[in-house]
Amino acid sequence: MAILIRKATEADAGLLRALNVDVQALHAAALPSLFKPPSVDAQAWEVTLLLREPENLFFIADVDGVAAGYAYAEIQEQPETAFTYACTMIYLHHLSVRPAHRRRGAGSALVGALRAAAGEAGGAGIALDVWLFNKEARAFFGRHGFAAYNERLWGLGAPDRPA
Repeated sequence: MAILIRKATEADAGLLRALNVDVQALHAAALPSLFKPPSVDAQAWEVTLLLREPENLFFIADVDGVAAGYAYAEIQEQPETAFTYACTMIYLHHLSVRPAHRRRGAGSALVGALRAAAGEAGGAGIALDVWLFNKEARAFFGRHGFAAYNERLWGLGAPDRPA
């Protein structure tokens, strides 16, 4: 099994949306008041716009010539303030691997591509959010050395909480 990680181009917008369907459906099922159901056709143009922005990074994992997953991240420059030092961060918005390709190295290869991008950005850190209901993602990122450093709390007006 050969895993190839490549940078996505605008021509991949529809493919990226198709690769997003599984994770979008998971989120929509868990928090339907927050996440919309997946819609490949309706959302491909938004991905095209994101692909045009130089701070956005899109990687596709091809396994034996089949698109198995993707990662979408953003290079974020935080300026120095009176309270914090300047820093560059790679913020991971999405990482999804099709169910048939999970636990076969595609996700790990995508994390490797993100780490390489962080190195190219001067040793930037990588940050991401993981929903509490997504136990598989939490375990995956834990196996790759990610640990909680922040906690987000919701109060009034919070979306439905998953059971």
